[in-house]
Amino acid sequence: MSRKSGIGHETLLKRKAEEKLESYRRKIHMKSQAEERAAEQFRIRLKNKQDEMKLEGDLRRSQRACQQLDTQKNIQVPREAWYWLRPEEETEEETEEEKEQDEDEYKSEDLSVLEKLQILTSYLREEHLYCIWCGTAYEDKEDLSSNCPGPTSADHD
Repeated sequence: MSRKSGIGHETLLKRKAEEKLESYRRKIHMKSQAEERAAEQFRIRLKNKQDEMKLEGDLRRSQRACQQLDTQKNIQVPREAWYWLRPEEETEEETEEEKEQDEDEYKSEDLSVLEKLQILTSYLREEHLYCIWCGTAYEDKEDLSSNCPGPTSADHD
């Protein structure tokens, strides 16, 4: 039995095959774009996490420096509780209420790590003529302004 088909039948089959192929290509392209977007978002999240960790490290260094420099000037209490590193729990007898009050002072939730870092590095520069990125205490404001590249980490890159 011979198969007979109309004149346009082969053209129709060819067009359907091309449409399927085009649809497949579109799916592959969309999938690769989605994978690229996911990879880019991952890179951004990783960079943000690294930036955040660097800021937190810079803040801790600033707090440590502030505590040392304040102590050398005989300052017994920091200007703000979070200016100094939090002392490790010295006494076990401390009540829960005291701990919570203490934590509130250190957290100062209204400020981000970046804001705290900016405030504290500014304090260190003003009060102690000290730059954490240079690791230097300068002689005077003139010495600081002429020898330190600036008040941010980026200025020191």
